[in-house]
Parts: sequence; structure tokens; C-alpha cells
Amino acid sequence: MFKKILKYSVLITAIYLWIQAYSPFVYREIGGKLKLFPDDYRYGDLYRLSLLPQFKEKAYECEHQRFTRKKPINLYIIGDSFTEDPKIKLEDFPIEKYHYVHWAKSANYQLDTTKQNILILETVERTVEEHFSSIASNFGNQKQSESQLSFRKKIEQKTNKVEKMIVPDGIEERLAHTIFNYDFFLWFRELKSTLNFKIFNRVEDEVVFSKDKMQIFYADEADASNSKSAFYYIVDSKIDLFVQNINQTREKYLKAGFDEVYLSIIPNKVSILSPDLGSYNHLIERIQNNKQLQIPFIDTYSVFKKSPQKYYLKSDTHWTCEGREVWLQKVNSILAQ
Repeated sequence: MFKKILKYSVLITAIYLWIQAYSPFVYREIGGKLKLFPDDYRYGDLYRLSLLPQFKEKAYECEHQRFTRKKPINLYIIGDSFTEDPKIKLEDFPIEKYHYVHWAKSANYQLDTTKQNILILETVERTVEEHFSSIASNFGNQKQSESQLSFRKKIEQKTNKVEKMIVPDGIEERLAHTIFNYDFFLWFRELKSTLNFKIFNRVEDEVVFSKDKMQIFYADEADASNSKSAFYYIVDSKIDLFVQNINQTREKYLKAGFDEVYLSIIPNKVSILSPDLGSYNHLIERIQNNKQLQIPFIDTYSVFKKSPQKYYLKSDTHWTCEGREVWLQKVNSILAQ
């Protein structure tokens, strides 16, 4: 009887692991919401990459504000992980409606002309080149109908959809995450990383230490040979190109009906805490102070530099609640005008 129960238990577990690894829907909607397996980022993204216990901190959600008086404003943000849900919500602003779209996606909208419509272009420093080497087009006010698509385009879309259904992306990652991300397994993975660090002075390639080894950073931000790095040399002509595309993006959305467009560049963690790791390229300041820039700028860099240790999480590339609050206060002061 015991062998039979054990056999079927192993079989059911194996079937579940295969299904959730194969299906992003099962993985996200069933396994995630029912908490059948732990959150991969619960101790921070830099801990996740390094697996060093000294950089292990339990993630927490910042308190959201509650505004009793709402202004007739609709706020739109094209942003990255700093402003995505649940980090930033409608409750954080004294406005009526809030629309967010990630840089990797696109969305359609229909502006309410009886309200004030504000757009913020928010990006972390390391992805400025990725986002502003061309004109942004994440929001569109005309939804292209099926009849407008070419026959070839329709076939391509349907083929891609079928391919994703047959072989979804991320199968191996979901399987490894489900099996090896429980605290029991993390202890062994931490032990291996700690031994590599203490004996061989070696860490995972994705992370870099500060000079005093008290801080850890995303390697892309700190490797001077990487174009995303705070220490990658950027010629003035490239800065001019970014500014030109930012200006044209603003002009495009103003013509589409927005009342104003703002730019917000969130500093890399390494730019604030360890600019001495290389020759800092001062990307944010060079864009903000460029004489050709025509867009209003939401400046957090100058505030963060005054108290470097205050605004970034130890285990993560993202900001603390204090850093988030600085950004929200600046945005809400704009909305209050």
C-alpha cells in the first residue's frame, strides 16, 4: 500500500512539474497565485544572481499613498521595472486614471480631452541607449484592425502564435526555478557561492563588488566594456542623438494630444554608490544639461548623490522606499501644478 501511494505521488509530482514548466499560464496563474512554489525574487535580484547570504534581504512592498482629492488628470507612463505594478499604483498619485506600459510592450489609448493627459518617459540609466536610439512608440492611439494587416503579416502572426503554444519560451528556467528555489535548496547553493567567494575570491559573472566588498552591483552596470555600463565611454554625438530622439518623442506625443511629456532617468545603483569603480560617463547629467533638450526633466540623480547609502536596496538593483518616495514627490509636485 505504501509503495503504491509513493509511486502515484511521484507520478503526480512529475506530471505537475512537467505541466507547469511547459505552460507559462499554469506556472504563473496556478503555481504562483496558490504559492505552490516560492517567488524567485523574494530576496532581491542581486541575491538571486550571486546567492551570497550577506546580500540576502527579504523583499517588501512600500506603503501606497491614499489621496482623498483627485485632480482631473490621466497619467500615462512608458517605463521599466521601477514603475511597474505593484511598485507604483494609481493610489500613489492624486489623479483619476493611471496607464502604464513597459518599454518591451505596446498599448493603445484614447485620450479623454476633458482631462489633462500627462506622459512620463521613465527609464533606468543603463537602458537609455536601448530606449532612445530611436523615437519611442509604445503608446498608439489607433488600433490597427485585422483587415488592415497584410495577408503575409496575418500568416506570420498566426505561425508565431502556434509556435509559442507548441514550444513556449522559458521551459528550462521554470523547471529549475520550481525545483531548486525553495529555501532548503538555497542553503546548498549559498554554501557553494560562499566557498567560491572565500576560497577563490570568485563570484558569479552577473555581479560585481564595490571596492570595499560591502555592495554588489549588476555587472552590466559596472563593466566598462558593456554599452549599458556607467563607465562605458559615450561620445558627445551619441548624447546629441539621444536628445534628438527624446525631443522628437515628446513632439510626437504632444501632437497626439498629450498636454505634456516628461523625462525621468533613474540612476544605476553603481552610479550612486560606487562611481569610483571606473571613469563615470555622467550620462544623466549630459542629457539633462544638453542645450538642445526640450523636455521637462524629473531629476532624482542630484538628490540621490547627497545621501548615496539611503536610496538603494542592498540585495537588489532597485530603490528603497525612500528612493521611490523622492520620485513620487517630484511627480506629484508636477501634477499639483
